[in-house]
Amino acid sequence: MQKKNHLDYVLPAIYGLCVFLFFWKMFPYHLHFQEQFQLFQYTKNYFIETCSRPGGFCNYTGRFITQFFLSSFVGALLVSCLLTGIQQLVYAITKQFHKHPAALLFSFMPSLFYWYLLCDENTQTGGIVALLFTLITAFAGTFPKSHFARRIYLFASIPVLYWLAGGTVILSVILMIGFEWNSFRSEFNLSRKEKSKKKTSLVIRHLLLDIAAVCFASSLPFIAKYFLKQYMLSRYLWGVDYIHFVNYTPFTIFYLWILVILIVVVILLLPAMNKIRTSINYSIQIIALMVCIYFVIMKGAYPQNMMKEEIMKYDYLCRMRNWEKIIETANRKSPAIPMTVACLNLALYKNGQLPEKMFDYFQNGPEGLLPTFQRDFMIPTVGSEPYYFLGFVNTAQRFAFEAMEALPDNQKSARSIKRLAETNLINGYYETASKYIHILEHTLFYRKWAKYARTFLYDEAKIDAHPEWGEIRRFQIKTDFLFSNKEKDMMLGIFFQQNPDNRMAYEYLLAYALLAKDIRNFSAFFQLNKNFTYRQIPKSWQEALVYIWGLNNSDMDAIPFPVSSSVKREVVNYARIYTSMESPEPALQKQFSKTYWYYLHFRDVNQTNTDTPLQY
Repeated sequence: MQKKNHLDYVLPAIYGLCVFLFFWKMFPYHLHFQEQFQLFQYTKNYFIETCSRPGGFCNYTGRFITQFFLSSFVGALLVSCLLTGIQQLVYAITKQFHKHPAALLFSFMPSLFYWYLLCDENTQTGGIVALLFTLITAFAGTFPKSHFARRIYLFASIPVLYWLAGGTVILSVILMIGFEWNSFRSEFNLSRKEKSKKKTSLVIRHLLLDIAAVCFASSLPFIAKYFLKQYMLSRYLWGVDYIHFVNYTPFTIFYLWILVILIVVVILLLPAMNKIRTSINYSIQIIALMVCIYFVIMKGAYPQNMMKEEIMKYDYLCRMRNWEKIIETANRKSPAIPMTVACLNLALYKNGQLPEKMFDYFQNGPEGLLPTFQRDFMIPTVGSEPYYFLGFVNTAQRFAFEAMEALPDNQKSARSIKRLAETNLINGYYETASKYIHILEHTLFYRKWAKYARTFLYDEAKIDAHPEWGEIRRFQIKTDFLFSNKEKDMMLGIFFQQNPDNRMAYEYLLAYALLAKDIRNFSAFFQLNKNFTYRQIPKSWQEALVYIWGLNNSDMDAIPFPVSSSVKREVVNYARIYTSMESPEPALQKQFSKTYWYYLHFRDVNQTNTDTPLQY
């Protein structure tokens, strides 16, 4: 018995540690992704608004937990506690039905299922809370001693649990009904003929009460819809926002409910295992659990979502201004998705390496420099970053606002609200900035920044002296013009002409021409520089200039720009291979894949490497 009790503690501890290490070290950016697209406020109005419909309380509690995902360590710890809590409750419920040695191992299955779901960035934390509330309610329903008390508890818990956790109340009802029938079978397993009528009467009574309980629970969504008409019926059926896309039916959650019920049924049907030694049982269950984790998570969920984790990593590092870590990450594996390449190019500029090293990495055209606006919530969020630092303040503001309004669960984004506060401060719209700052003052992790930002309201000199806001304000466009996504080079040109001291605008203008393969305009853009000095012409510019010169001239020594002798030799060797072979790309890729010439000839400006694209 002592060894068996040890197993009850050791196995959940191993499982909880695996969950914690996975989300802390292998999947932290999925947690950060969840946090930035919600705005949990410590206000009475936010509580009432969130909890004013069925399932709202679990949504509220889930969002409260999600705000801590800003820290990957704390977030991973909380997820570990939640998933281990599901396991412990399932185990406790199955033991109330039947104490079987295999119950411990089977109790991990629903938690493992939810772990798999959490590897999808669209799964929300409120669903875990709803399942926990449901299991707690069902477990508590097994404690009353009499049938009458259990029935009173069943009917009383249905409306309360429905309002707290939504449609998952059905799972609680089924579990409590199952326990009642299991108890009924044990107490009234009568064989004498004279008691058969009494037995039949009790069965009919229990059956009618069970049908009434199921009908009562099933009718609550329709009753809620009748009195609260602002949502679709499907929102009342599910109650909790299990996924970001609240208008889609989360069928996987339904399968999870079935799994919980099947586990109880299987435990009841399994034969006795009294003759198996405790030490063997101990080893079998630990090995079986680790095998399940390996195949379900490490071979299933992790490979499917690894590309998404990489995208979220670039997004988070860009958000945190960790430019060195972005470049370090790209040195291990070059990014390929346009918005990750945009983060890399911004990091290269911030480290003074954009014109020198941009073609050391995979480039997929102008979209990897300045993303085009899309009706989405992720791409505009990342896309606003380069526009913001360039000084296109209104464009950055538009991207941030539209991204927040496109959130499929109708929440607000803490990251977008912060950006809107910044852009309005820079523009001098202090009343609007104060509104956004006031919202952030009611949060836990953004309150300090909001109070700091409030000190800048109506203080022009202080904003001008700010190292970031002051520089962006100084580089703002001086006259109005219509921003065109199809003419970004023209927008950059107009912007640079009005701000000839804006080094970022100049380098982005030349980078855009190179990525668009606009050789003709690159040469003209290059000569616009009057205010910046470079120790030597950056590598990508040298390669473009020597290529342009070689189109009409054979004497490389006569080029009117200080191009290094190594670049001159390389372009000659490149031209020799390119003109002498029918299919020169394989040979050129080995030696010249990190040159502008290779990009010019062999990269489609719209090419992306998206074997497992991020889907929204």
